[in-house]
Amino acid sequence: MAELFRGVPQMLFVSLIAGLATTAGALVVLMLGVLGKRTLSVMLGFAAGVMLSVVLFDLLPSSYAWGGFESMLSGFCLGMIMLAVTDMLLTRFTLSSRRGREAGPLRKMGYLIALGISLHDFPEGIAIAAGSAAETHLGWLVALAIGLHNIPEGIATAAPLKMSGLSTWKIFLLTVGMAFFTPLGTLLGFGMLAVSTKVLAQMLSLAGGAMVYLVWDELWPEAKRFSQSLALAGIALGGTAMSAISLLHH
Repeated sequence: MAELFRGVPQMLFVSLIAGLATTAGALVVLMLGVLGKRTLSVMLGFAAGVMLSVVLFDLLPSSYAWGGFESMLSGFCLGMIMLAVTDMLLTRFTLSSRRGREAGPLRKMGYLIALGISLHDFPEGIAIAAGSAAETHLGWLVALAIGLHNIPEGIATAAPLKMSGLSTWKIFLLTVGMAFFTPLGTLLGFGMLAVSTKVLAQMLSLAGGAMVYLVWDELWPEAKRFSQSLALAGIALGGTAMSAISLLHH
């Protein structure tokens, strides 16, 4: 155990780099400027595919393995409820001002994506700790996979916010803040692994529930509004890419 905790600072640094990949993805959007609606449709579809793949092939199976069906189901339901309540509060907040009404659903969707990804990054950080606890090189491998799929997640966060008129520096600072959820998760993960695997299981499935709600209620409806065929192509591309990247976890 003492040997494991000696590696904590190094894994926290690796986790932060993986988290900052979200900011790197956002910078792609910020440097390219305002995206066309057809491009946004593909990107939102791609993000939906990435998220569904992560939920189906990583978060829920890992949750079941760590805590069983009951922990997985309770965490999943809690995640959906949490994001539904947040959705309701954000809707009231964005409609409370004239500027918010002008920004339309894109602003709210961008914030929800940011929240969903942050919730997702937290258990991802825990996954880095779990991988490192098993074998040091596995922690690095998990961090690499997380960094790779954080890039399109950063794109998905920045694109609707940019189109809603949110300033570049605010989007940049938001994604930098999101990056710190990964090392925070890693720090918590080292502690949780010594206490309760059921809490870890519920954290993993909570992120899964939040992301499924996000895809169902926000990403897919907005993506297909511009072009259903391009949205479907984006989902297929995102799901395939993330399925390939997730093989690095195993």
